[in-house]
Amino acid sequence: MVDKDKLICPYCYEKDGHIAGKAINTYNLKPTAGYTEPTIGVDYLNIFILKGKEDKYAGLMIDNMNGTRYKNIRYCPFCGRKLYKDNVKREVE
Repeated sequence: MVDKDKLICPYCYEKDGHIAGKAINTYNLKPTAGYTEPTIGVDYLNIFILKGKEDKYAGLMIDNMNGTRYKNIRYCPFCGRKLYKDNVKREVE
């Protein structure tokens, strides 16, 4: 059995009640079957998890040259850890 208390995910690490996870940058990714480098220009895409002390849910921030998008998430997409309290009810988006 794996003790989840001893594992620390760098993408959803919580400190002092808020989450500011490690960013994933596409320029660090190597070309694979699912990702190829853009042929024109450079793709500066950053993805990271944010959650403030007063926020109900954590958010997945997707930042690129065209702007920033924010999507509420309930679980870390990398390790599966729950990122909200049990007493929060789901809201229709």
